[in-house]
This record gives sequence, C-alpha cells and structure tokens, in this order.
Amino acid sequence: MILPDPVAILVSIVFMAVTIVVSAGVVIRIRPLPYAPALLIAAVSNVLGKLFVSGLHWPGAVSYSLPTLAFLILSVVFFKPGVSRLLLYWLFGFALYVAIHLLIALLLGWTFMFPFWVPR
Repeated sequence: MILPDPVAILVSIVFMAVTIVVSAGVVIRIRPLPYAPALLIAAVSNVLGKLFVSGLHWPGAVSYSLPTLAFLILSVVFFKPGVSRLLLYWLFGFALYVAIHLLIALLLGWTFMFPFWVPR
C-alpha cells in the first residue's frame, strides 16, 4: 500500500515521537512522559528531512545530518540530559526507529522512514 506524502510524513512524525517518548522515559527517566515535546521534536526533524531530501535535493550527508542535529539540540533543550545520557537516548531511540522501519517495510511495504533502505 502506497501512502501519499502528507500522510507518510504524519505517520513518520508519530512513529518518531513514539521512539522519543519511550527513549526519554526509559533512558533519561523523564516523568511525566513528554508527549508534546516529542511531537515537536519529531515534527521539526521530519519536516527538515523532507525539505532537504525531497525539496532541495541536498546530498544525503547533509539531508540526514541537519535533522539529526535539530533532534539532538531540541532533545537537550527539552530534556536536559548529560552527554552520556543523550548518546544512550539517541542510540536507543535510533534502534527503535530502525525496528519500526523494518516492521512497516516488511509488513506494509512502507519505506518512507528510511527511503534509501528497502529491507526484503
């Protein structure tokens, strides 16, 4: 099933926000769980990614680095983790993001979370 771009970006924002909430709760131990900041971080990161990849067609190294940098900066602003916690939070969240990508790619054929990697 193919999703229209606006729907795909919304789904991607929700999935990324879930990884942020889980990672912030498990690794940084944020309470109450940060639903609104997670949605904002995910929305900014995804919109920047969409802009750089699909809109401006910038090289992958830049197109994926800038949204990741925005993710990290906003995570520091909202959650105030130390450097080691930030790294663990990012790694844990990234692993969840990859797991979600694998599941939706294999089960539904959706590859918009990592358009350059289509698992078979």
